[in-house]
Amino acid sequence: MKKIAIIYEKSKKIGSGHYFRSLRLKDLLKNKFIISLFNIKNKKEINDILKKKFDLNIFDLKTYPKFKSKKKIITFENLKKDTLNIVNINPLDLHLKNSGPEFFTFPKNINKVKLPINYISKKRINILIIQGGNDSNNQLQKLINFLEKNKREVKFNFRLMIKVLTKKNIKFNKPTFLIDSIKNINKLYEKTDIAISSVGNTSFELGYIGIPTIHFTIEKREKKRAQILEKLKLASFIKKDFSQIIYELNRIYFNNNYRKNLIIRRIKFFKKKNKLVKIISNEI
Repeated sequence: MKKIAIIYEKSKKIGSGHYFRSLRLKDLLKNKFIISLFNIKNKKEINDILKKKFDLNIFDLKTYPKFKSKKKIITFENLKKDTLNIVNINPLDLHLKNSGPEFFTFPKNINKVKLPINYISKKRINILIIQGGNDSNNQLQKLINFLEKNKREVKFNFRLMIKVLTKKNIKFNKPTFLIDSIKNINKLYEKTDIAISSVGNTSFELGYIGIPTIHFTIEKREKKRAQILEKLKLASFIKKDFSQIIYELNRIYFNNNYRKNLIIRRIKFFKKKNKLVKIISNEI
């Protein structure tokens, strides 16, 4: 079997997205190739890995150096322009080549998550709030404060579920609760009725299931993604006016046709045949 190295970065500042994608990529490829994972702490470690005898090196980094090696390399989200001899995959950046759900690594068994369509019959709606794995831009508290302060403007009974992997000093009132550790992300999605999310990996997972989602982010690249997804009528993008969150929450809950059509559009767009194994196999 051919050997592949998957090299990723993970830290509080960078977040956990590259790590989780690397784990899922390994799971996707493990039946066809021998996979080795490397978590690098600095860019100097890259050359040491490239000296090893791998048939293909796949990098998933926050920022990229200029590669001098002539070895076969695939990168994820490499925005450098001098990548002529490198295959670059951009799952989340829909305006770039090799992008979209076909190039995304979804969680195992995500297709088994069932989404409740009829909200009116539920006594309480669970609203998932997530700003990346680590809330690296520190936006969670801002969203929590706004929703708890304006909860009477939301015309249905709800509970906030706050997901963040690193323990942070986040303040909230009951029935809001914090999730800082979860072994099976699908179990969390099964409890989620509506989501307020940044536009990273989780946004695609929410889309695959069809969960109605409101996008909020201050990150430049994520804003571009949010604009595209809003143009495709797949999710509303909140820019500065937080009152739009209240409007959209009420519209999703009370307008059955809007909610059902939103769910249908999201599933149709995000649920596509994966092309990652094919593109990687072609390079090795």
